[in-house]
Amino acid sequence: MRCDGRPLGVLAAVTKGLFILWAVPGQGGRPLQPPTLQQIQALVRHMAEDAQELFAFYEEDQHLAINNLCRTNRPPEWLRGPVLGPGGLRGLRETMVRMAQALQDITRHQRDLNPPGAEILRRLASTHLKVRGLLSNLEGLYPAPSPRPGHRPPPGPTAPTKVFRQKLEGCRILWSYSRFMAKLNAQLEARSHRARREKRRSHRGSRLPKRS
Repeated sequence: MRCDGRPLGVLAAVTKGLFILWAVPGQGGRPLQPPTLQQIQALVRHMAEDAQELFAFYEEDQHLAINNLCRTNRPPEWLRGPVLGPGGLRGLRETMVRMAQALQDITRHQRDLNPPGAEILRRLASTHLKVRGLLSNLEGLYPAPSPRPGHRPPPGPTAPTKVFRQKLEGCRILWSYSRFMAKLNAQLEARSHRARREKRRSHRGSRLPKRS
């Protein structure tokens, strides 16, 4: 049982359902059924936990857990808050496109340093899949015109020339990403709690006897 009262089996079942949703595209490569906001929220919760685990593993695996080298207070501009602006979840699309590209850059560098099948590569691939999954769900929730042929996502950060600097840059991006997702999850949870309170208040009000 998790500390928030949700059994692990329930979370696993929800997550499995979300993976199936990503993997069954409809026309145009989008899911057959658009996701609900509740599904998006469950996915974000899972991604926030995954982001923290990936950062902790990367920091230790790359021997960077000294003097808080990775834990910068100056994240890339595209990973800064506030997470939810006036457009709500719609504004996440560009951030997730940039994060998917950043993960590809980090993975490309780590392939030069690790044998195939290394744990760091497996974890990076898993996180990249989740980011692509959130993008797919956002496109299902907020359909947008198909990109023009030859369109490429915004380029990722310029790779430094030194191996250590490449490791450190990747570590700092993963740290900023983990904080971004934690903040996003907290905002979605707070929004969900407010909606439930308002719904209960409205329900109680509708049950009050009318005065004659």
